[in-house]
Amino acid sequence: MPGTSHSKIIALFRRADLAFLFGIAFGLAASSAGCRNSAATSEKTKLLLATHWTDYQRAAINRYLAEYLQLHPELEIEHQNVPFEDYFKKVQISHLSGEAPDIYNVYSLWGVQLVNSGVLDPPPAEVVNDVTQNYIAAAIKGVTINGEIWGIPGELDNYCLVYNKKILKEIGAVDEHGAARPPATWEELIDIAKRATTFDSEGNILRYGYAFLVGWDSAVVHPFLALLYSNGGRFLTADGKQCAFNGPQGVAALQAELRLFHEKGTDTRGSVWEFPNQRVAMMIMATWYESELELLLGRAYEETVGTAPIPRLGSAPATLLYTWFLCVDSRSRHKKEAWDLLMWLTAELQAGKQTTRLGDFFCTTLKALPGRKIDIANHQDELNDLYTSAFVKELENSITEPNLDQGQEIKMILMNAIVDAWHGKRGAPEALNYAAKKIDYILREFVTRGND
Repeated sequence: MPGTSHSKIIALFRRADLAFLFGIAFGLAASSAGCRNSAATSEKTKLLLATHWTDYQRAAINRYLAEYLQLHPELEIEHQNVPFEDYFKKVQISHLSGEAPDIYNVYSLWGVQLVNSGVLDPPPAEVVNDVTQNYIAAAIKGVTINGEIWGIPGELDNYCLVYNKKILKEIGAVDEHGAARPPATWEELIDIAKRATTFDSEGNILRYGYAFLVGWDSAVVHPFLALLYSNGGRFLTADGKQCAFNGPQGVAALQAELRLFHEKGTDTRGSVWEFPNQRVAMMIMATWYESELELLLGRAYEETVGTAPIPRLGSAPATLLYTWFLCVDSRSRHKKEAWDLLMWLTAELQAGKQTTRLGDFFCTTLKALPGRKIDIANHQDELNDLYTSAFVKELENSITEPNLDQGQEIKMILMNAIVDAWHGKRGAPEALNYAAKKIDYILREFVTRGND
């Protein structure tokens, strides 16, 4: 989820200055006059691609689309922007209206609902075979719904601890060589957070030892699930029909977070977006934030930023991974052309590079992890930098976010319960039981399972 402006909103892929739909059309100019007549234009097959990416990110994709159009002059491609907060609703409404884009890039959590609503086109056998043979297991799981593959894996985003090396050195959290030493366990994280937190004369926090982010579902739910998994817990029972996060392991995970509030290592006014301002010592963050940190910290980036596995709560290292996937609308009049474009972007290797175009985009522009094996193998410079290397190593400990019907609603319910506990409105057991009761009702109503 980055790297295009100084705005924290950009880091969330939210562009208030963009219209709900802002199209960029691509077409080939006539070789002699630099224009096309209307008859030639009308003969072209037009594909609509809808993404939530920022201007800078879309510009990188647009260069590939222009390249594709040189190979396929019979096509025209319009790349529409839909703000992230509107994207899921846009997909549903546009499909029903008959004005849907041909190609989507969707958050996997929405997948079950889109499949069950008949929005997505089943991929051709060629696509399914390519995905099963050439992507890592976590990526395949992200596009698997009801036991079937429904698209091509896009970006992978898992979570690690991001820490300020200068602050850790300042408080003496160092190794034998004097380098900043990040915490390996949650107990160590609490200790470092307390030591790194500073206050003004009235007791307000000036610098956060650890920062949460109230109001963003992923920033609330995903770190909790990582702690739950490292503590040996599950999100749902084995049959997928009932919540399990409110069991002893989940209660302990939420209580571990609450200790940071009770022991004055954080409060609910903190924000992960204050990290570049030297006001946050530690946070749990996803892969894509790298480019924003590079931009905002400038020359201070390398001496400031460190990454490490999420400190363990239990005995097993674990983190959470979420995915996106590229797919085609079931009502598209140009399904073959849409899937052909996607396969060219995601499967065709570039001459002399042995990487795909989308793999390059993820690694160099979006700063996310690719899911295709050859892209992971052949982007060593990008994936082994000081930020991303920890995330790549943690792929083996990453548990994919489950694809569930009504998954977004379920996620919001859990987020609100956790935030209530942070604010002291409910204790950990009460908050999680409250969320589980509401989610269990949804699970009974919508029994179709995704990848859990």
